[in-house]
Order: sequence, then structure tokens, then C-alpha cells
Amino acid sequence: MSMIVWSLNGGRFVGKTPDEEPQTLKWLKSLSASGAMIPDVLCLQDFRVSLLKYLGPLPNFHFSPWANFKIWGEKELVGICIASRYQLNDISIHYTWGDGIVRDLEGIGNDSQRIKPDDVADDLVLKTQNCVAIACSINKVGDPKPWRIATHHGLWTRNGVTTPEQMRSTDSLCKFLSEQGRGHDGIVYAADCNPDKEGKVLCRYSESGGGDYLPSHIKTTLAAHHPAAKLGIKPDRIMAWPDSSGRFKYDITNVYVDPSPGSDHLMLCSTVSRYP
Repeated sequence: MSMIVWSLNGGRFVGKTPDEEPQTLKWLKSLSASGAMIPDVLCLQDFRVSLLKYLGPLPNFHFSPWANFKIWGEKELVGICIASRYQLNDISIHYTWGDGIVRDLEGIGNDSQRIKPDDVADDLVLKTQNCVAIACSINKVGDPKPWRIATHHGLWTRNGVTTPEQMRSTDSLCKFLSEQGRGHDGIVYAADCNPDKEGKVLCRYSESGGGDYLPSHIKTTLAAHHPAAKLGIKPDRIMAWPDSSGRFKYDITNVYVDPSPGSDHLMLCSTVSRYP
């Protein structure tokens, strides 16, 4: 059996002005249209709690907040979400950065951008945000064995420069995913990894046993209007961790990027199959 798994950083589904309905939100609403293509699992990063009501075709979900963001001056919980057509259970939440207490995010102005100077903004964000990973089992109808899926949003660093905080968060995530794989017959991970430009984050993933299934022919997972797209940056990944015997129980194929949601990240789409 197989499942269709999509992953999208929706950029908080926010328009350029308070009154603009962005393409990302139009896309999210379009999932409820008759005949719309719907995945089995949708992993969302930079997702607002008020948008859960638009996940009608994917009625089984778990949302975990990072912090209270300012969205055009109004506070709203922003975090990550796994949504599915099928029942979710055995949900595990792991904070790779922060203490899990949801705070008002500092260092961000009413325009949803970081304040100046940069170092002050970055320090305030680090002190008030969480980075959280979700892992859950998904019970596909007709399949006696659950599928284990995880998502996350990596700790962002300015200009892709590695920081000690980023590496601590990465090490915590890798330990979590490795343990999840060993305890649940393997695991699939679809996320915005926010890797550094030196490749240290992805190296830690590999060292912890993770297998990267992003094809080399995908040159970037950023939309053309993102400033870093021309640099060939690939922050979004679809990966897997093995089971307790070191065997990979999932195969990930037909991986491609889809620009139609309209975010500054492309949606990463894949077909996940499971070995006997």
C-alpha cells in the first residue's frame, strides 16, 4: 500500500497587506472544492491556528504552536500541523528548542517582519519561540499497520549561518526521530529543515541514520520570488529513519515540487510506500 504525503511551509498564509487574501489561503480553501486533489497526509509549517477550519477534507489533525505571533498587529498562535484523511493516534510532541511554554513572540513588528537591529531581533526571537516536532501514527483504512509520520520547522538562522542554538535544536530533533523510528517500525519525516549553507544540519541528519529522498534534479524548494531561490537552496525535505534493526521500512518515490499553493516555499509532494 502507499500514501500521498505533501509538505508545505505556508508563510503563515498571510498577504502583503492586512486586507489581501493571499494565494496560499485561496489554495487552502480550494481543497474543499468538488474534485480537488487531496493528499492522504498534509504537513504544514508556519501555520495559523485560525486556519484549522479550512482543513475539512483532512479532518484528523494535530496542531502544535510555537508562539503567539503578531499578524498585522493581532496576536495569533502559529505553529506546525499534521492533517490527514485518516485517524491519528499515538501523537508525540517534542520541543527541540524552548521549554514548551507558549509566549508572545518578541522581536517582530506589526508588519510581521523582524525589527531592527538584526541582533536584537534575533536574540528576542530565540528567547520567546519554541521549535516543536510532531510525530503520529496514521491508520489508513484497510491497512492493519499504522504509518508513522513526523514534521518540524527547523530553527532559522540569518543568512544560513550555523549557530550553536541551531545545532542544539538539530541534535535534539535527530535523537527524537531516531528514537521514533526504532520504536515505531521506522518513520517518515516531511518538513522545512531550515538547513545551514555549510550543510552541517543535513550532515547531522545523516549521521543519526536519516535517509534523504529529495531527488537531485530538484534544484530548489523555494518559489521563484524568494530571494534565495536563485542560490539553489533546498530547505524542505522528505526523509526516513530506520526501525530498531536499522532497516528502512518506507520507500519514498515520485517526489516533486508544486508551486500552486503560492507560498515562498514550493510544496513538496511524494508517494510513500512501505516494505513488508
